[in-house]
Amino acid sequence: MSAPTLYELDPADSGIYRAQMVTLTDKNPYAASVYVYDEDEYRTMRLLVTDDGKAGVALKGDEIVSVFAHKDCAHPKSVQSMLSQATALGGRRLDCFDTVLPDLYADAGFVPVARLRWNDDYAPDGWDYETFRTYNGGRPDVVFMAYDPDRVGGDYTPGVGEYVEDYDDGIARAQRYRPS
Repeated sequence: MSAPTLYELDPADSGIYRAQMVTLTDKNPYAASVYVYDEDEYRTMRLLVTDDGKAGVALKGDEIVSVFAHKDCAHPKSVQSMLSQATALGGRRLDCFDTVLPDLYADAGFVPVARLRWNDDYAPDGWDYETFRTYNGGRPDVVFMAYDPDRVGGDYTPGVGEYVEDYDDGIARAQRYRPS
């Protein structure tokens, strides 16, 4: 595992961060599962990147978003370290589709606290059900996860987390979570 120093971008450089996110999603069949914010939205976040700018993590208040690492990054396998640094800076929650990411986040100490059933009406632009077919037939749940420092190195168990009726309820549950 790599543990690079992260550098905070000036809000005026939010376009650089967004460009790295867009580049990462280009020609990636799973890109629809990654939400890329507008430059103005990134401008309001804390944007942390490695020295080569090819890996980073963003903080939107207490929410961790837009974690990325390019294959040619100078710091391979740096995601766990970046997540650790993000939690040290106040990142306490995140959400993702129930694909490969919950496993990665569980290892960093995030626990599933709620889940939202897939709704075709809210499918991201470019979503290809066939590409994601191994994840609940192309319709994965959204998993809301909260940070628990005692669970670093943990495993994700698919299906864990009480179902909620809407996205805002999932966010609220993640915000209310307190480690035992």
